[in-house]
Amino acid sequence: MRQASRFEDGRRGGRGMMIDHNVSDHWPADAPDWLKSLVSSLYRRHGGSTVLPLTVIVDEVLEWLELASGVDAWKNSANRASLRSDLEESLRALGPAVRTHIATPLADFQAAFARLVSSPGAVLKQPPGTRTDAVWTDLATAGKNLLAALESDEGACVSWDDLVATARDRTLAGREYRPIADLLFDQLRRRGLNAEETGVVWSTS
Repeated sequence: MRQASRFEDGRRGGRGMMIDHNVSDHWPADAPDWLKSLVSSLYRRHGGSTVLPLTVIVDEVLEWLELASGVDAWKNSANRASLRSDLEESLRALGPAVRTHIATPLADFQAAFARLVSSPGAVLKQPPGTRTDAVWTDLATAGKNLLAALESDEGACVSWDDLVATARDRTLAGREYRPIADLLFDQLRRRGLNAEETGVVWSTS
């Protein structure tokens, strides 16, 4: 990755320089609790969140646009409601830095999604390959633009900023960091990095 990024691929000589993110008792006496929480959030063996990352939701919408049946998928009100619920849950889990970064493409995506799911049955039942109405193409364009913003260098950086801020927040009682960490890990995966095998150096400043 380029030098300006706040995270770097830790590969050396083609092999992963893995950083063990498991929380242990070997902390300096003056190590702050938020730092331990942050390191813990990067340890994938703690398990993932039940909230799907926004990148995954947008990908699913794009796949539905291209491949899903009109009658069985889009025209089915229960399916649309389930997809809308997953999207709303994912959006609630976004950190403020990510939300600010994607504000414009996210607003476009939400508006296009709302137009499609509220379209008449004659539009929703159209099969793949025949979806030329603007409600279909507008949502496809908006989804690709939103993914581009999330997958960018800055998109991953602001996810890291949100993760650090969540670890520092002493008012949070649960594992609120997990959906943010899951989004960050998926962003890294899409950039060709495997956080389980590749060391990643981050800045908390």
